[in-house]
Amino acid sequence: MAIRVKGFSWVGVGTDDYETSLRFFTQVLGLTVEASGDRQAILRVAPGQQLEIFGRDGRGKDLNTPPTIAFEVDDVDRAARALVAGGAELIGDRGSWNGHEWQYFRTPDGHLFEIKRSPPDP
Repeated sequence: MAIRVKGFSWVGVGTDDYETSLRFFTQVLGLTVEASGDRQAILRVAPGQQLEIFGRDGRGKDLNTPPTIAFEVDDVDRAARALVAGGAELIGDRGSWNGHEWQYFRTPDGHLFEIKRSPPDP
């Protein structure tokens, strides 16, 4: 069973200097903040595309240093089963927040990626 990737939906970036990173992505690249709090921000890149900055220490920052790319899928559970069948290792539990669902995974050669299902644009 093959997964049908619909595109890139999200990139996570861990940073030791949250304020400088947030300023760079918003003031230099012109991205807008969709949600923020506790040294973490989700920025809108284009319709259906997000950049999330993780500035506080913790699992989010650890998993996204270096940056992590998420592949947009229709069904995270079905895609996760296909990943395992294809030799990938699932990392941690499936997550969800504010209509988003995701699962980190490691490819057979050790690279970390994520599959993600986003809610429809309003």
